[in-house]
Amino acid sequence: MITAGIDMGMEYVKAVLLRDGEAAGRGIGLSGGARRESAARAALEGALKEAGLSAGDIGKTVATGKGKFDLSFADKQVTEAVAAAKAAKRLCPAATCVMDAGCDETLVLTLDGGGKINEAVLNEKCAAGVGGFLQNMARRLELSLEEMSALPPVAAGGATVNDGCIVFAELDMLSLLNRNVPVREIAAALTDAAAVRVCTVLNDVTVPATDKVVLLGGLAKNKAFVRALEARSGISFVIPDHGEYGGALGAAQIALDT
Repeated sequence: MITAGIDMGMEYVKAVLLRDGEAAGRGIGLSGGARRESAARAALEGALKEAGLSAGDIGKTVATGKGKFDLSFADKQVTEAVAAAKAAKRLCPAATCVMDAGCDETLVLTLDGGGKINEAVLNEKCAAGVGGFLQNMARRLELSLEEMSALPPVAAGGATVNDGCIVFAELDMLSLLNRNVPVREIAAALTDAAAVRVCTVLNDVTVPATDKVVLLGGLAKNKAFVRALEARSGISFVIPDHGEYGGALGAAQIALDT
């Protein structure tokens, strides 16, 4: 059986195909704004091409993400938390916790032994948009996302920015630029501040489960952010390959299971 999962994020849409339960193809593209369904179809077409399949081969499609209800062709919609939990257990059966850190939001779930959600915590407004914030700051500093990912850790006594509010962090960035602080030092400070903000979501979990924490979402690809997050949280994250497709993978697995 061929199943499809589509994650309609705020910035990107991701698609995953499973063939008899095994990953067969992936596709990604910008979310499309007002043309979100067209963007989703394009991402799905990319996954179909990689898998050597056609749309008619798909038996069931499940959508998740902020724009999940924009897809008229989806057979079912599931919440981001349910999709993330399903993906985490598929990728790491021993997972006790999952963090999904993307462009728009940060979600933390604790899981029982069977993969059911014990507790779900979503970022507060001040921690929203961390992934988008780092993307915007990279553009302002004229750094590629690859260059941001390769940044060294924040040096002791080096530049710092506000870690309580991304608006104030941006103002601090401008002040540092005016003082001719090296761009890479500023970028490292911004990355560390983003990690602090994401840690506030982890800290909101009332019953922590930090022995096997799976990190999903686009920020899992940013090595500098992951390093800062691990240093700040004291957690050694399980980072699967293609973790940015976690939501779509979970949705495709749900399509297979139901």
